[in-house]
Amino acid sequence: MATSLSQTPPHPSSTLVNISDDADLRLIRVLAPATSSPSNFETECTTAIQGGDAAKLLRSVISNGAVAGLLEDEFSLDEAVSAFSLLTVYLDRVGDASVEKELCAALAESVGKIEVAGDDETALVKREKQSAMIAALFNLRSDAVEKVRLLAQIIDLADATALIQGQDRGVSPLADMLDVATLKASLALWGSEIPDEELRALYQAIVRGMDRVLALLSKDASGDKTKLKKVKAANECKQKYVLFVLATYTEESQLDSTSAKYAEEASIGAIRDPINLFSSQRQLTSLPAVVALQKSKPALHDLLKIFMDGKLQDYRDFTSMPDKNSVFATFNLDESECAKNMCLLSLVSLAAEHEEIPYSVIASTLEIKDEEVEQWVITGVSSGLMEAKMDQLRKVVLVERCVVRQFGTNEWAALKVRLDAWKTNVRGVLDALKNSGNLSVQ
Repeated sequence: MATSLSQTPPHPSSTLVNISDDADLRLIRVLAPATSSPSNFETECTTAIQGGDAAKLLRSVISNGAVAGLLEDEFSLDEAVSAFSLLTVYLDRVGDASVEKELCAALAESVGKIEVAGDDETALVKREKQSAMIAALFNLRSDAVEKVRLLAQIIDLADATALIQGQDRGVSPLADMLDVATLKASLALWGSEIPDEELRALYQAIVRGMDRVLALLSKDASGDKTKLKKVKAANECKQKYVLFVLATYTEESQLDSTSAKYAEEASIGAIRDPINLFSSQRQLTSLPAVVALQKSKPALHDLLKIFMDGKLQDYRDFTSMPDKNSVFATFNLDESECAKNMCLLSLVSLAAEHEEIPYSVIASTLEIKDEEVEQWVITGVSSGLMEAKMDQLRKVVLVERCVVRQFGTNEWAALKVRLDAWKTNVRGVLDALKNSGNLSVQ
């Protein structure tokens, strides 16, 4: 290797000029060959170091594209990250918070914009270096907005294999961090309120990452359970973050072509799989971007509404209309799968409305034979959307618990009736206990 950083201390002293081993000057000599004029670059940076001007030094490194040299084969991953980490320390020495943030963003961009062509081993290693270098910057920064921006860049640069969901924790730290609960906890830990635009950019990066993961998994023709688990996890992760993107559009005035694209994507995802992400998708139709689909994609919006709070008969009516039926081909929706999901959702609606349901009512509602009722109840319970027992002698289903597909005025009224009944029953029990106590005293 022509130039080695193996002896370069990864952590320089607190002064700009590290007199212990001249690490600053040696770093500049390492970076210089990647610039168009190495001698001028060295002179300019040396002057900045001697003058204690950290901002000038960083600007020179950034403007000359000096970090590109760290991606070359002569530097190992650890050496490249060590050198870049030394550069990031200068950010703390700038002295002006606004300039520091500006240079942090510029430094990260200088790494991210380096074009790496091809998909061979050399290209993959270079991209890994890019991602690791920005990760080093991410780990050293504490500002919440900076960390959100840097994480988005790391995701965009990361190889798809590092983003794969559905694996054991610890296999890929980056994939672990994209778990919704983990990321939300991290965002809260970082502190200050993060603007919606910044969160939107991060969530969009994750969606792009899941698209790359799904594209990678599609090349695997094995069809084994492990692959199917990863595909399912990637689809669910993508849908969750598409919903998060849409949630950042809180006003109609914010809507644009991007919000329309995500609204369409979220709607298609919710129709394809209304079960696994039931709770996450329940308020989908109230989001401004999705409401706007009434005008731009009316058939898709109508079908989504049916999946959110309609029943099988509503679905049948929809599919019988020629101007609506084409929605399945237009958005690549499997009509038979949609019908199965609507049967299950209709069963859930029945369970939410009645504590005891005759087999005959279920058969009529789902348009199935009486002997198929029990299998559908088992499917409903397996989905986690309801808990119920079957009385095979009386041929009724006894509902113990059930989710509510939509909670509006009617649901509040029904809840009031139940609470009033519960209140009356409790009062009766208390009165009975009181009377019993009085009798004992006598």
